[in-house]
Amino acid sequence: MFDYESFYGLASMEELLGNATAVRQLESFASEIDSGRTRKPLLIYGPPGVGKTAAVHLLAEKHRWNVVEMGADDYRDAASIEHRLVAAATSRSLFGKRNVIILDEIDELAAGFDKGAGSAIGTLIKESRNPVIFIANDMWDRSITFLRGKADPVRFLRLPADTIAKLLQKACSRADLHVDSKQIETISLRSNGDARSALNDLFAIAGSVEDTTDVLGMRDKKIDVFELLDKIFFSNSASAPLRAIMNTDLSNDMLISWLDENVPRRYLKASEMRKAYDSLSLATMFSTRAVRSQYYAYWRYMNAFMSSGVGLAKEVYPDRRYSYVFPQRIKTLSGTKETRKQNVAIAKKLQRRFHASVADIVRGELEMISAQAAHDIAHEIAKQEDVIEGLMSDYGLDESEAKSVLQMHTC
Repeated sequence: MFDYESFYGLASMEELLGNATAVRQLESFASEIDSGRTRKPLLIYGPPGVGKTAAVHLLAEKHRWNVVEMGADDYRDAASIEHRLVAAATSRSLFGKRNVIILDEIDELAAGFDKGAGSAIGTLIKESRNPVIFIANDMWDRSITFLRGKADPVRFLRLPADTIAKLLQKACSRADLHVDSKQIETISLRSNGDARSALNDLFAIAGSVEDTTDVLGMRDKKIDVFELLDKIFFSNSASAPLRAIMNTDLSNDMLISWLDENVPRRYLKASEMRKAYDSLSLATMFSTRAVRSQYYAYWRYMNAFMSSGVGLAKEVYPDRRYSYVFPQRIKTLSGTKETRKQNVAIAKKLQRRFHASVADIVRGELEMISAQAAHDIAHEIAKQEDVIEGLMSDYGLDESEAKSVLQMHTC
């Protein structure tokens, strides 16, 4: 997730430019919570890139609240919400701070929600003794109708061009970028009120002496993923692919996954594929560096490598015989959802024995137990039914859980 407030150097709510009415609503909410009053959760909504998440984090910092946050990629089912959020919603942090529960991108969950997720969020709202804040782009999205009447809406609007310009000037100062005032004005006017997209454009042209109109497009539409891939693979210039990724809401990681999966379906020569994958590896490297160092000037290199770098890897016109395919890695995660859920349930049973986190047990002790069981069967040290009975006896598992542990190394 983009660390908006950190990059721009925002130290307080007072430095957050734009949306003054919404900011006042947040301040009122926090003051009433701190005074002991009970408040409905907030539903903060508005277009992307206008500072919704930044405002909530700055509010939490000002009021010394401990942030417990989940985004659309973190919760796929009711169990994830219950296990991670309900405990935090009914208690204080380790150092006595009040927790604030933030559910970001709440309107992006329709594809990942199971039937009980809405009910789990309703339970969270009912039982929470701490403030709960939902963040969405569209409060009227049908996937979040269960929030109607349960949360007070706070609307964030698109930022005016002059506000975007001030934010970009602050970004240039912080990252030591040399972009003249005319270029900043062009980016601000074309951003359509989206600060995050304006920042992407700023990094794309930073240091360039060329006219930004060759690279930048109006932020007034979304390009779907198939159109975006076509613009990358079939363009013969560096600017067209770069312009295309500036007009999509697809995340960097997701775009890299789509490209990774589909390079062999467009480039048939080994030399073309090697160049394309070299560019993708460099894009991934700069993306990681940007997040770890909080120096988002690296994004300009990431953007260039995953768009123009991949697009210019071709030596001949790409093959059109094969259709694009959904990234296999994401399919695999979806297909193994039930298995991963059961592994988590087993790990919780083993916590008293191993005194470790659920994640550590899944990656460590559970893998070790499964490997040892599979080894004993493979080398005829024990029969499969005896191993299963031993797992049930030694670790308190039921038969289906014992078979699941064994299956980890026998499938």
